Amino acid sequence: MNNRSIKEIKETLNVLLAVGAVCAVYAVLHVFGITCPIKYLTGISCPGCGMTRAYLCLLKLDVYGAFYYHPLFFMPPVVLTVYFFRSRIPKKVYKLFLLTTAVLFVIIYVVRLFSPYNDVVVFRPLEGKAAELFNLIFHGGN
Repeated sequence: MNNRSIKEIKETLNVLLAVGAVCAVYAVLHVFGITCPIKYLTGISCPGCGMTRAYLCLLKLDVYGAFYYHPLFFMPPVVLTVYFFRSRIPKKVYKLFLLTTAVLFVIIYVVRLFSPYNDVVVFRPLEGKAAELFNLIFHGGN
């Protein structure tokens, strides 16, 4: 094995470890009733909101439900695969892919945020723990 392949293996393991760590943190938070730390703190859904529920639907082979909870549910595995093979992809193509993915997530997020028919993505900043803490500090909890 040459130094480059050893470096790639270490990098791949680091990415898989990071993904595993994030999953573990989410599992622990879920036990305490916190399904999304961003929404819990801010009261505002993030662009990935609904992704976990989408994957739970996929486990039941409910593609319609998965699409309902997050229309881009198929993208994280694609992004991860592209990331692992990025050394074989021209840099411009790789960067364009990442930019396109980010733009798609933002567009879908904004559409879902302002859609009156969407109950997955919410904007309720007064219900977040940060607002509660602000209220407690500056208004004595009233």
